[in-house]
Amino acid sequence: MENVRTIYCDMPNTIGGFTILVDDFFTIVLNQNLSHEKNLESYMHELEHIKNGDFDKKVSAGLIEIMAHAH
Repeated sequence: MENVRTIYCDMPNTIGGFTILVDDFFTIVLNQNLSHEKNLESYMHELEHIKNGDFDKKVSAGLIEIMAHAH
């Protein structure tokens, strides 16, 4: 995917990562305080949100997360 970049930020350990969409460009933000394995897991999770078109859905982020973890 050409319109995705990844950055690391200092966040509480309870947050693995999240994605921001601005002008059709996705930024995956990962937690610099977590292990490489946990960041890889979070990265793959965020990529699935992008691939599933979750940013185009008109439902809450909480519902999207529930649906994502049900698979």
